[in-house]
Amino acid sequence: MGLISNLLFFPVTGPVAGVRWVLGKVQTVAEDELTDDSSVKQELMELQMLLELGDIDDAEYVRREAVLMQRLREIRDWRERLGKGVSGGPVRVAHNEDDAAE
Repeated sequence: MGLISNLLFFPVTGPVAGVRWVLGKVQTVAEDELTDDSSVKQELMELQMLLELGDIDDAEYVRREAVLMQRLREIRDWRERLGKGVSGGPVRVAHNEDDAAE
């Protein structure tokens, strides 16, 4: 009965299975995009280069770095929510000189 019922109901179950497969792929791509931190790390490297070249001052660097570090924390949070591996310790941003010395 399995083969015959599959053939008889294919006009209904075929498209449903196809849509389910496509939605699974979309979900996978969205999760990968949401948890990919390589672009943020690249921006941090570029920001460091701008500081070293003198194109931006320390205050601008700290302001932009704080934004990027917040994005990294959000990505880490999503990785934890989705059950993906998380490496390293907590991501922190020094707000004053006492925190920076640690």
